[in-house]
Amino acid sequence: MEDLSLDSCGEEDAAPGTKGWPAPQARVHFRVTRFIMEAGVKLGMQSIPVATACAIYHKFFCEINVDAYDPYLVAMSALYLAGKVEEQPLRTRDIINVSNRYFHPGSEPLELDSRFWVIRDSIVQCELLVLRVLRFQVSFQHPHKVFSDDLTKPIIDNIVSDLIQIYTMDTEIP
Repeated sequence: MEDLSLDSCGEEDAAPGTKGWPAPQARVHFRVTRFIMEAGVKLGMQSIPVATACAIYHKFFCEINVDAYDPYLVAMSALYLAGKVEEQPLRTRDIINVSNRYFHPGSEPLELDSRFWVIRDSIVQCELLVLRVLRFQVSFQHPHKVFSDDLTKPIIDNIVSDLIQIYTMDTEIP
């Protein structure tokens, strides 16, 4: 029996692209995930909501073909939803302006015209779609959250003091 490697969606790994490059879908997801992280930083989000947004985005596209919806719209909706889930809510206007600046560097914030309202409505409608596709299961246990909770200040202080002792022992001249 062959050992089949599974990706995080529970399916067989997709065949790599030509010349060892990742498949086109993987490149799209990489770029969009990078967008989520950069936008999250610009929006002042903490690491847990950004990780939640990435997880929401990823889980959505485990269920839906990437060609069915605009990945960047799903990413903006994932940021909006992650802010709510992790109790760091964001204004849609801020998400739209950060996204607009990401795609059009040097541009001014969007005016509150029909284009703005169409984008805002798209984000909100996409948020509802994401919730339905994920069956409202948008709360995740992040591994780095558990890890960071385990590292309290006394533990970190002990680790640092041990490292200092090891360093001084290694640098002492006999």
